[in-house]
Amino acid sequence: MRRHSLAIALTLAAGLAGCGNSAHKPVNPERMLDAASLHPISSARVEADVRLQVLGVERLSGPLRLRFDGPYVSRRDQIPRFDWSLSASAIGFPLGGRLLSTGENVYLSLYGDNYELGRAAVLAANERLRQSAAATGQPLGLRPRGWFGPARIVGHGSAGGTDCERISAPLREDTTAGDLAPLADSLGIPEPLTVSGTATACIGYDDRVFHELEVDAVIGVPAADRVRLGGATGARLSTDIVLGEVGEPQQITAPGGGGYRPIRDLFLTLRDLGVPIPL
Repeated sequence: MRRHSLAIALTLAAGLAGCGNSAHKPVNPERMLDAASLHPISSARVEADVRLQVLGVERLSGPLRLRFDGPYVSRRDQIPRFDWSLSASAIGFPLGGRLLSTGENVYLSLYGDNYELGRAAVLAANERLRQSAAATGQPLGLRPRGWFGPARIVGHGSAGGTDCERISAPLREDTTAGDLAPLADSLGIPEPLTVSGTATACIGYDDRVFHELEVDAVIGVPAADRVRLGGATGARLSTDIVLGEVGEPQQITAPGGGGYRPIRDLFLTLRDLGVPIPL
């Protein structure tokens, strides 16, 4: 479950793209990042494009791509609520479906096959989330401001209907790898991951909020843990996230009907197809 949370929290905390309006005065990029880190996203309409290339596994050398869009609502004491339509391509197969979280359960539909994470698993994840937030003061225990190294202005932009400044920086390996530690732990990887890359953020001039995020990172897996991951040496991760309707109400309701199978069934199917997913 940490993978999903992390995966949701990572999507909403990193960097950008943009176009141009040069009417604004120059701003200090570090101060812009400081201000944006004080304005977490409580709700938004999310459009995302995530690309992942597994390194070291020939049969997975092609990029895995995931696109999703839909409403998102954050709560401090629960995993986020969202209702996203999905399109993906993996190991040569196109996929389409829906991913929905009520904060109490998570549902996934792929071409008519319905899966759920289960209330017990989500309840346990919410308890870990509460403990992490209490200990760190941050949602999911993440420290997105600390991911940005020395920052610089790289242009002006317009994202989610808002004029914004584009700010780019190298990823700080120690902070980013530290925030990825729960993901590594959930995958059974005891050694620290290595992380390198860049993050670019489009931050609103007026509201000092992240409106578009882009991250390009290489994640390295320690040699001792590669065998259990099918020989994977790491992964190249690229994300491009646009946030619109920030702070506006979003409608999210649980799906009707039943027939949802445990998500483990999907993971077993993926393993049969050669995807190295530890269970």
